[in-house]
Amino acid sequence: MQLTDSSASLSLAEKYKYDLSKAQLKASSSTSALLAGFAMVALVELHYDADTPRPLMIVLGVVTALLVSVHLLALMMSTCILPYMQASGPTQDSPHIRLKMYIDLSWFFSTCFGLILFLIEIGLIFYIKFRAIGFEQAGWVTSAILKKDTPTLLMIPVPVLFIFIIISCLIHRSRASHSIDRIDKKVSSLKHMISSSDQNIHMMKIV
Repeated sequence: MQLTDSSASLSLAEKYKYDLSKAQLKASSSTSALLAGFAMVALVELHYDADTPRPLMIVLGVVTALLVSVHLLALMMSTCILPYMQASGPTQDSPHIRLKMYIDLSWFFSTCFGLILFLIEIGLIFYIKFRAIGFEQAGWVTSAILKKDTPTLLMIPVPVLFIFIIISCLIHRSRASHSIDRIDKKVSSLKHMISSSDQNIHMMKIV
């Protein structure tokens, strides 16, 4: 019985997917480790006043717990998958195809959902720090937390969050458009090659 060579090299397209998955895991690992560490340090080192609103403390605790959990999940997935990919190399033995869902999930947790939670965390920390020194107006402006008797203001993290989402969508749309354009050009090139080959064959038959 003939055995298939599972260590055979990947094709050009498969090699690209391997390199992309590897880069995603490396970026997820470094980003998640940095942001999770920052969130834990911020929670431990932040000083709270006795008159800090309890609902605000609950929101800060929930956001910090979600932030750390999401980034630790991304870090765990990237740490578990990346060594096996590096050990096997760009071959059929690499687990990046079967574990593609976990690679994409790690990338989403680290660069999308985790960064949104990080922006919310920064806003909460701004408000608590400015409120502790009696400059609550600065907390309203920088953290999008409004007091009941204050007018609605254009807060800083809100447009930053919208800009973050818009830029992410634009990047993904441009990347998808570039991939589609490249595929169209390759298809046109193949059609031209096939047409030229058919013409050459026809000319050879005439001769």
